[in-house]
Amino acid sequence: MKKTSLIYVDHGSPMRILESNPINEKLSLIWKSLEKSDIKAILIVSAHWITRWTHITTNTDLETIHDFYGFRDDLYDLNYPAKTSVFLIDEVKKILPFVIEDSTYGLDHWAWTVLKKLFPDSQIPVVQMSIDSSLDSKDYFEIWKKLSILREKGILIIWSWSIVHNLRDFSWEENIIYPWARDFDEKIKKSILENDFETIVNYENIENYKKSVPSFDHFVPLLYILWATLKDEKLTYIYENISNGSLTNNIIISK
Repeated sequence: MKKTSLIYVDHGSPMRILESNPINEKLSLIWKSLEKSDIKAILIVSAHWITRWTHITTNTDLETIHDFYGFRDDLYDLNYPAKTSVFLIDEVKKILPFVIEDSTYGLDHWAWTVLKKLFPDSQIPVVQMSIDSSLDSKDYFEIWKKLSILREKGILIIWSWSIVHNLRDFSWEENIIYPWARDFDEKIKKSILENDFETIVNYENIENYKKSVPSFDHFVPLLYILWATLKDEKLTYIYENISNGSLTNNIIISK
């Protein structure tokens, strides 16, 4: 079986799922281009599920978690009726024997809002994995270096997060771009395209990182996607933008 794709998406506001916008259009195009018959299951990581140790969802039917407040009523009516994958759970446990099976969690909005556009029929089983708050950058690298073999077993890996995610400096003017956000995003993009892992692992040495990455959770999945990228494989930006001053909106894919 040929290796599956890697997909990274900045998920943005929960309201994006109800709107017409370029990211939704691109996600729909990805859905049409994927060889869905080759995909046995989806492993998704979002920046919203932070735990002590690494957890994976194990419920047969995954709850659609509406983990946001103050939005339109119709947003809370949306559901993504995904089922789990026993095959994928077993494969992850073989690679990471220390992983914790979690039957209390479902799919948070960073996961299901992306999945709903990529796979609207929800027919492909899904497992969500948490981000372990106790690890450092090199630990994240090592975990995903091991998990990359899943791509050769029909597992599509998706990350939902943000390279630049600073809500404290958020602007209600959508078309504003802060220079420090653009500068940090451009440096990270250069490193991604050059497979310069060392610079990204040591992102705290990059100018403007404190404003661009005020908390590790939104940035960490980038370390995952780099190690899951196979040797001599290139990541490609199919959409990039910064909105509201301090939020990146990127889609990066490898296939």
